[in-house]
Amino acid sequence: MNYRVNKASLSYHVQNKTILGSDEVLLNKAIDLTGKFNWAEKGFTIEPFYGEDKYISFRKETEQFILSLWKKAGLTIDKDFPLEKYHQLAIDQEVHLAAVEQTKLISTEYFPLGIHQLEERISEICKEQLHVRNPFDNQSVFHFRVIRPHSKDNNPLHRDVWLEDYSDCINLYIPIAGSNIDSSLIIAPGSHRWPESKIERTLSGAEINEIKFNVPAVAKIDGEVEFIRPDPGLNEVLVFSPYLIHGGASNLNNEFTRISIEIRLWKKS
Repeated sequence: MNYRVNKASLSYHVQNKTILGSDEVLLNKAIDLTGKFNWAEKGFTIEPFYGEDKYISFRKETEQFILSLWKKAGLTIDKDFPLEKYHQLAIDQEVHLAAVEQTKLISTEYFPLGIHQLEERISEICKEQLHVRNPFDNQSVFHFRVIRPHSKDNNPLHRDVWLEDYSDCINLYIPIAGSNIDSSLIIAPGSHRWPESKIERTLSGAEINEIKFNVPAVAKIDGEVEFIRPDPGLNEVLVFSPYLIHGGASNLNNEFTRISIEIRLWKKS
């Protein structure tokens, strides 16, 4: 898969079997939490997150929490260690994978400032009562995404809803450290309304460079596609449809690890 974003050429090669979908538009049979807004056509928006004082507290708690998780993984870290320099500690894959195990599938009981604060703010943005609880398995979790410079840490391009337990939700990308125009999440605006027949994808979880991913990966897209990095700033949140093609977010910075929070919300029943 070859693609361009911000004049940079990126690529990956899938190693497993691929399929071409039908003319079905998956969003047409889904709960579309973007549908009532002026950003519905592109499928995403960047919004202010918390008030200034609340955000300062959120940042402090988040940084302390990440450092504690890395220490639990066996990394030796000073209390004032800058998060964006993580790659200086995780210099080999074994150390990095140990850290990743601590920073994924985290119960929302540990979410900085409390999960209800986030649920309240995103419900306000989406004008729906939302919560972080997956109706498929009743899980309430979040992840830290940690992408080292010029690494293979990132997922390939995909739709979240190719995994059945991520339908009907809304996705958040919350930048924490090292997130900028060269590292933030990549998306294809409007792709949440594409038919499956426009996309060739892997039949199951992708295999790329001997690395296996849970999510199927885009192998080819019919026609020209404009990929962008929306690049939310500090105290901003990227809110986007899980039906969008996104991912493939190689970190092109030389000196900064990119760290973000990934979390999903569903409509309360």
